[in-house]
Amino acid sequence: MLYYLDELLTAMRATPGRRRYNLISGVVFIGIAGVLFLAGAPFPVFVAFFCVSFVLDIALVVRWARRDALAAYRQTESEP
Repeated sequence: MLYYLDELLTAMRATPGRRRYNLISGVVFIGIAGVLFLAGAPFPVFVAFFCVSFVLDIALVVRWARRDALAAYRQTESEP
């Protein structure tokens, strides 16, 4: 499990674009959560927002990790 989490973290930090995405998505997440809090949204709305954000982010990171693993496999396969 720790190896899998390490692979996900590596995929998240692999390129400058991915690092920028992580920073921007964190700021947007905190901003929306703050707006929900200040607006007095009920707790289920917070939970729903957190779950949707978490699922979308993890799905994107897993896609990046798979793409990186496939690229590494193809690179080693093409080498003599």
